[in-house]
Amino acid sequence: MNEPGIEVSGGAGGIAVALDALDVAAPALRAVAADLADSAADLALVLADPALVAAALVAPGRTARTGADLLAVAGPSGLLGTSLHLRVLAGTVAAAAELYRAGESGARQAVEGVDRTAGLVLGIAVPTVVLPVSAATVLGAAALRTRPSPVWLGAYVGSVIGVVRELPSRAGPRVDRVLGEHPWVLEHSVAGAEGLVVGLGLGFPPLGLYLADRADRAGLRYPPRTQAEAVAVVTAAGGGHVLDESGFEVEVRAHPVSTAGWRPPRGVSDLVAADGPVSGGDHVRVTGIPLTDGRYAWVVDVPGTQTFSPRPGTNPWDQTSNQLLEAHERTLTMTAVTAALSDARARTGRGAKGVADPVLLGGHSQGGITAAALAADPVFRAQHPGLSHVVTTGAPIGGVPVPEGVSVLSLEHVQDLVPALDGARNPDRAGWVTVRRDLRGDLRGASDAAPTATGAHSGRLYESTGALVDERTVTDPSLLRWREGAGDFLDAGRVDAQHGDPQPAAGARPVVVDYEVRRVRRDG
Repeated sequence: MNEPGIEVSGGAGGIAVALDALDVAAPALRAVAADLADSAADLALVLADPALVAAALVAPGRTARTGADLLAVAGPSGLLGTSLHLRVLAGTVAAAAELYRAGESGARQAVEGVDRTAGLVLGIAVPTVVLPVSAATVLGAAALRTRPSPVWLGAYVGSVIGVVRELPSRAGPRVDRVLGEHPWVLEHSVAGAEGLVVGLGLGFPPLGLYLADRADRAGLRYPPRTQAEAVAVVTAAGGGHVLDESGFEVEVRAHPVSTAGWRPPRGVSDLVAADGPVSGGDHVRVTGIPLTDGRYAWVVDVPGTQTFSPRPGTNPWDQTSNQLLEAHERTLTMTAVTAALSDARARTGRGAKGVADPVLLGGHSQGGITAAALAADPVFRAQHPGLSHVVTTGAPIGGVPVPEGVSVLSLEHVQDLVPALDGARNPDRAGWVTVRRDLRGDLRGASDAAPTATGAHSGRLYESTGALVDERTVTDPSLLRWREGAGDFLDAGRVDAQHGDPQPAAGARPVVVDYEVRRVRRDG
């Protein structure tokens, strides 16, 4: 049984930082070795000094002992030997770092190759084996359930419809539990999405021709070579009827929130809580926290998916936005968040171009994907140059190219299916900390203990994971460094035992605004 707790990777204590340290250590060791070799050579020259040679005529015994001492210090057992050892160590350190990187890259490429091949095989099997077998099973089950009737065909068709309707309620919970117990299944299945799309086209050639045509019309590559390209091809296959918001624009309406009794966030649990001080619920909430130097720290909470309809409607937090985000395309929700932050900053007079107030973007699920996508978007960064942090929960952002200068904190549950939907693990680097929590040990004995794939996506569970992060911060180097970097957003809520709460600049007040976002057709 797993013990309750979290696993932290990346950040200041991550492998990438350790390898960077080795990269610095190797040349430093070589430099010290060179200095020692130079010192050994200098001592060796002393032995040939005329004064020492002349001294040997007067005090040969003492001069011989002095020479022996100099050789001991400068020779193979002294500086020269140490220099050689350091040179070997420097080479070993550099080689170890390169071998680790090469091994990691090779292993990743091997896994990606296996995933791609598995996706290809599955794609071919779906139209040629899986669907026929499934259809035969449904038809056979319907035949067994059909009661004798004068109108046999009608009774049989009714039984078929009944079996199909029962499938989600019967199979759904089982699939949910299996994915929760074996989360790697979905992760590797999604990672081979490009193979799956190609396999479907090979297994059912008319579909392949259609996908190739739609991809060509959209200017996409077919067959796709990456997971993002595969998602883009699937999106293009909608033909403008589903998963396409190109005929729409976005409306953003501001609803200022009273700050009476409001308090600033004090930790990760406050940043991710559904009822926390910076949460806007179904709306985008922009919170401006006044700092002591006259600046504001801005926290933007982006909501998650609210409808799974593939047809774009007035609510933009839907499956269309999910699909476009996974294809690394810009969405209307990204446009809305950009506008919301600009409006909130303008309300405090901090919206002028070039004002680089610190900005933290956060969100759960789709909200987290949107936050990461905005961090990777040069348009957003140009408008809000102070962007410094992204905090996500249950979001598949491993493949989003967030720049090195933005600090990322990702909270994921091992059993949660959503973080695996991009088929990519989060990078291990100094500015990206990933916290993974295995719920099997934590929830044992609880009423909702079953670690199902959908249950593990609960926002409430992520709030408790945020509390675990806050508890671990003082002992984990990666979390501690992240916490220190996020001080502008969290320190306003900390109590300094000596000086009390940090006081904002004179006249500065917190600003909290909720933004309602709607998708509307361009033609009205």
